[in-house]
Amino acid sequence: MEPFSTMALPERVTIHPGAALTGAPHLPGAKYPAVRALLLAALGDGPSRVAGLPPSDDTRVALEALARLGVPLRWLDAETLLVTGGAGHWPAATIGHPVTLDVGNAGAVMRLLLGVCAMVPTIHFTTSHMASLGQRPNADLLQALSQLGVAVEARQPGGLLPITLHGGGIHGGLVRISGARSSQYLSALLLLGPLLGEACEIAVTDEVRSAGFVRLTLAMLSSVGITVAHGPDLRHFRIASPQAYQAHDWQLPRDFPTAATWLAAGAVAGGTLHLAGLPAETEDGGAILAALHAFGADVSVTPGAETGQIAVEIRGGTTLRGAEIDGEPCIDSVPVLAALACSAVGTTTFRNVGNLRLKESNRIDDLCAELCRAGADARPGPESITIQGRPNGIAGGVTTDAHHDHRLAMALAIVALRAKAPISITGATHVAKSYPAFWSELARLGATVEGLG
Repeated sequence: MEPFSTMALPERVTIHPGAALTGAPHLPGAKYPAVRALLLAALGDGPSRVAGLPPSDDTRVALEALARLGVPLRWLDAETLLVTGGAGHWPAATIGHPVTLDVGNAGAVMRLLLGVCAMVPTIHFTTSHMASLGQRPNADLLQALSQLGVAVEARQPGGLLPITLHGGGIHGGLVRISGARSSQYLSALLLLGPLLGEACEIAVTDEVRSAGFVRLTLAMLSSVGITVAHGPDLRHFRIASPQAYQAHDWQLPRDFPTAATWLAAGAVAGGTLHLAGLPAETEDGGAILAALHAFGADVSVTPGAETGQIAVEIRGGTTLRGAEIDGEPCIDSVPVLAALACSAVGTTTFRNVGNLRLKESNRIDDLCAELCRAGADARPGPESITIQGRPNGIAGGVTTDAHHDHRLAMALAIVALRAKAPISITGATHVAKSYPAFWSELARLGATVEGLG
């Protein structure tokens, strides 16, 4: 089904310090737009092309789920997929027997599928990653689906996997949901709303975390002809239904959180890295660049080769300084920015990052524990991370653990670049979730990466 080459990844790597990084990293397509584009294409009223798909575990999980749902898929080249939409229907739902989807370790894929598959008579969601995705809560979303008439079975408390939905009695109406735990819940309901057959209103009972991802969902819905009425505070939505998802060709931008990894690495290690094809106006991209400027990194931005794109260059060797960072707008990039902060002069505090506790790992406690193991001074708070920089380098010379988390694995690689002794990382295979080529790219750009075979 997939043209992505199966890349054998090591369970353990050792990063040797001292190398400068030079060149142009290959950036995969953007993870979050990719998942949404695939689902919107599958719901569309004809064939859609999705170009620039990232060759990641999350993409593979999404494609396998669509295939299980009966969606015709055909690769046109290594990064472009032709998806023949079912005009708001899942072909497999008409067969008469339950559908089972293995959602791997892909939290965003799972939650968006919980929304758009809520009309299937019976659908089971499972995972083999019980220590990671199996511990992530979904109760708020499942309770919202229950308000719309979906019968839900899940492990309690928390609404944990495995989950079964029975959507035969689904209807529209008012649904209330918290936005404080995950924006993915709200995006799932926004994707579902146009399919309900009657109007749906969504009332957010508190704050909306990671609002940029909700805006991304709204913008992509608009691109396929879906109208959602809402206010600027994203607290109340009204969706007329039924509405038809239109076929649409997608060209995905490059992934800014992946770019943040290289920008942090380049600032720490020295050398010069060039990153092209990045989206010009995204909330997380703007927050990442603002954080780098706050740290005093030597970063420059120029217009990209195409409209709506930028190119970014990072030059290492400057003295980095501690900063106060609002981590909420760039929540996925906080681990790699925290790794950068370990090399800065002074204190860095990342605020508004409580949602990091609910990712593939507890990205507050687990990250701080592993940074401290490596010789850094990192202190966890309920909603914050505070790092006292060690610009002369952390001790290193230890083995660290990625805790089933691709972002932690990459963050630990960054701190290793400025350590006084090599650092080993177990769980190195988990970079496959978003960026299977990370270790080979790190070596290609100049780092000494032991364990690649």
